[in-house]
Amino acid sequence: MAKNIDLKAIDLNSLYRQGKPVQLGVAGGIIVVILVLAYFFVYSGLNEQLSQLQQQEEELKQTYAEKSKQAANLDALKEELNNINGSFHLLLKQLPTQAEIPNLIQELHECATKNGLNMDSITPAGIQNTDSGNNAEQQEQVIQTLPYNITLTGNYNQIIQFIRDVGKLSRIVTLNSIVLKQNDKNNMLTLNAVANTYKALTDAEIKAQTDDKKDKK
Repeated sequence: MAKNIDLKAIDLNSLYRQGKPVQLGVAGGIIVVILVLAYFFVYSGLNEQLSQLQQQEEELKQTYAEKSKQAANLDALKEELNNINGSFHLLLKQLPTQAEIPNLIQELHECATKNGLNMDSITPAGIQNTDSGNNAEQQEQVIQTLPYNITLTGNYNQIIQFIRDVGKLSRIVTLNSIVLKQNDKNNMLTLNAVANTYKALTDAEIKAQTDDKKDKK
């Protein structure tokens, strides 16, 4: 019957004198300690790396799924962009050229006369440039606003019909800053408004505008 080995009573310096069972027992103990240390220092580190790699894998899967959706919608987005560009160019064609501005003013006079209104005055106001983005410092201004201060006199129905007819003109004209005042002498109404039309800048005008910004910097 094998005797129990008391490891505390073993002198490592005289281990070579001990019997085989003692030597094997000590060797087994050393191996167990090495394996335990290897587990904590090696395997635990690998386990942490594995967790990080699994997390990265999930992130990559999510990114791939998002990119796949974008790729699937690419054709639809291109078509939408083409439609927007088409609509934009169509609107640009509805803007009057510099040569058409006098005719447009004449059309405003005709709208007033047709509806029985008196065109008391129509005077140009300050020209404004409309930028193509939110940041005027970075975006090119491609549309110019040409405002005219107008004053008309007539009754309510005549003024309403005039506003409707302005919306039907061949070129884009908008009425802003509308103020109606009643004339106490004859119960007629006076309309003060800003009639805005818009002109697309030519390539030369856009280039001159860009050069002017560079010179000011």
